[in-house]
Amino acid sequence: MAPVSGKVQQLKVHTEGGVVTTAETLMVVVPNNDLLEVTASVQNKDIGFIQVGQSVIIKVESFPYTRYGYLTGKVKNINLDAIEDPKLGLVFNVIVSLEDNYLSTKHKKLPLSSGMSVTAEINTGMRSIISYLLSPLEESVTESLHER
Repeated sequence: MAPVSGKVQQLKVHTEGGVVTTAETLMVVVPNNDLLEVTASVQNKDIGFIQVGQSVIIKVESFPYTRYGYLTGKVKNINLDAIEDPKLGLVFNVIVSLEDNYLSTKHKKLPLSSGMSVTAEINTGMRSIISYLLSPLEESVTESLHER
């Protein structure tokens, strides 16, 4: 018996009498009517600026945000250990709880489903435009004044 009600997906065995190994995942149960959560990968260089409770903007790749908008959520959990990602290097998984399971347009609600690709933008603070423009110059000056 499953601990939650939902739909069975990613069934591993499709034949009667099929053989499975110990600790093998047989299926995934996607809960009904629960708010979705996003698992976001945050690079090692950025994880120091992320805290539980921070606001997050979620853009769903299936629905261009310029037309359909975006979702909002909060950082719920931050993994304490990094994982090696072949493309990004060391990353930390961050769990984001969403405030809604759908995107709203003028005429209807667009439901989301588990497994959709998203981009998570975590607001870590405010900077002025001049700060962005002067940042490369400041880094160059700071680095040039150090001896090796």
